[in-house]
Parts: sequence; C-alpha cells; structure tokens
Amino acid sequence: MKILHVITSLELGGAEKLLVDLLPEQKKLGHQVDLLVLDLSGEVFLRKLKNQDIKVIGTSFSNRRSFRNIFYINRIIKNGDYDVVHAHLTHGQYWTSLSRYLDFGTSRRYVTTEHSTSNRRRGSKLLKLIDKIIYGNYDRIASISSPVELALLKWLGKQAKGRSQVIENGIDLKRYPREQRENSLKRLLMLARFHPSKDHGTLIRAMDKMRDYTLTLAGDGETMEYFKTMVKDLDLENNVTFLGFTRDVEKLLENHDIAIQSSFYEGFGLGALEAMASGLPVVGSNIPGLRDVVNEGGLLFTPESSEDLIEQIRKLENTELYREMSKRALENSERFSIENTAKKYIDFYNR
Repeated sequence: MKILHVITSLELGGAEKLLVDLLPEQKKLGHQVDLLVLDLSGEVFLRKLKNQDIKVIGTSFSNRRSFRNIFYINRIIKNGDYDVVHAHLTHGQYWTSLSRYLDFGTSRRYVTTEHSTSNRRRGSKLLKLIDKIIYGNYDRIASISSPVELALLKWLGKQAKGRSQVIENGIDLKRYPREQRENSLKRLLMLARFHPSKDHGTLIRAMDKMRDYTLTLAGDGETMEYFKTMVKDLDLENNVTFLGFTRDVEKLLENHDIAIQSSFYEGFGLGALEAMASGLPVVGSNIPGLRDVVNEGGLLFTPESSEDLIEQIRKLENTELYREMSKRALENSERFSIENTAKKYIDFYNR
C-alpha cells in the first residue's frame, strides 16, 4: 500500500510526535509511507524522519495558508499514485479535503485524524458549515481518544457517524527506561509546549507554596516569555527551570520523580504517556482526553486549582503510594504501543 500523510508542519506537538513514531512503524509493516509537510519548520522531527528513511516532501512556497496548497497536494498525490491520503491538523485537513475535488474518477481513499477536543473554529455557525464540507470529503475519520470523537460528533452531527473510529496514540515503549520508581525526591517535570491549551500558570502558582520542590518546564512556544515573567515576579527562579526544547526526553524523565500535565484541554496527553512509560507517576488535570490516558497510572486534580494540585502532589510523598503509582503507570502505558497503533491504522485504511 502507498500511503501519503499530509500535515501542516513538524513543529513540536502531539500530532507531529505521533507521525515521527507512526510512519517508520507503518513502513516496517511493508508499506510505502511518505510525508507531505506544508510548512517545513521543525528541524528536529524532520531530521528524525529522514534518519529513518521516510521521504519528506515540502512545498517550494512553504506557506500553510496559501490556496496554492490545493493544487500542489493534488499534484503530489497524482504523481505518487498513492492508495491512501491521510491528513492531519487544520491546514493539512482543509487543503487536502479541497484537493480531492481535483482527484475525481479514482478509488483513492482519503482519511483524516482529529487530534484535539477543541479548536478555534468550534462555536462559529459559519465555520461549522465549512467544517461539514471539509470533513465530508473524507472517507474515514479517526480520533485519538473517545472524548475527541464525542466532541467531533457533537460538532459535525449525523454526518460523521458511521465514518468515525477511535485510534489512540501510541509511542515506542522500547525507548523508555521501563523501571518502577522507589520514592520521590521532589523533582517535578512538565513536558509540554507553551501553548494556550496548556495551563502552566496553575502549576507555577502551586510552586509558590511548594518551595521544597523543584520544577523543570521542558518545551517552548508562544506563552513561554509570559510565564518566565510570572516565575520572576514570584521569586521562583531557584525552583523553576525553563529548559526549552530537549531532544533527550528519555534521559530527562530518568532524572525526575513526578510528571505534571496541567492543561485546559487535551485530545490525548502524549507527555503524560511518555512519563508513565518511564515509571513516573503523573498528576494531571481532570479533563476529557487526559484522564482517559492517565487512568490508574496517576492522580487527577481539579482543573485550574493550584490547591488541589498541591494536595495530589503531596500525597506522593507517601513512599508506599508512590511505588504503587509507579507500578500502575508502567502497566497502564502498555496499552499504548506504537506497534498496535500502526496496525490499527492499516486496518482503518482498508475498511
């Protein structure tokens, strides 16, 4: 089978990270797998894919918002004679959907994956009509969690029923130190980009009352400078470290004790899964998507409540509970292997 994935960019996010693991695994299953990127930003993921012999195709104009993408995508699809076209994220979904109008008379299958429970289009009646047209051009729609699927079906209505399926994200579990942890040394870690969907503020306010802990914030993005100022104003610079983007996530996880996932909304919670795969208990916001991933592998706190977050973190000072949560985290992560995810997507294409 010849598969073309289309994505907006290779910036640091959950959808992009999924493709870095998924595409090589699909290739191992005997398929030709290529990737078309509308905006070739994100050199780290780009290099990882090329190192695994995945063909990455860019556009000469590298503009995710250009209508020229419709014609370029169509040309790549026809020249490559792909059997399946798989679109991800807003611009990838929109331009790929519209390019299908130029691909009449073929049996090629068009599918897409929905990666979030919320986006900026939800709530607009006009954009709802447009979304129904866009998603209507896809033969199948995958959602990365049950809450993502429920939110999408609520948004699109009856139109999406019968074409929708949940396929949870997966990771390469072999890359992580699969060891049960013994006790907490009070080293907290949050693996997340600085984005409006992430609630770094609640965590930083909690740190103001937990000065016996240290916190590492790994990731970069548009809201990072705001939170750097917040940390400085609270005189937390000795407790909170802004690491920026790191390539060695596995080593970082080894050197921390508790993973925090504080978010306003999540489609899945890939950072939480990576932590559990390393035996770290997770303390996460009790929101759809994230709580389904954390399950029994961690503790949940009331969203935007720094007091409840502190309470859940302090519980893990109990050595017996910490060990039990570490064991459960490892067991829970077994559900999310990239091998299973890759096989499910191949079955999904063939339906």
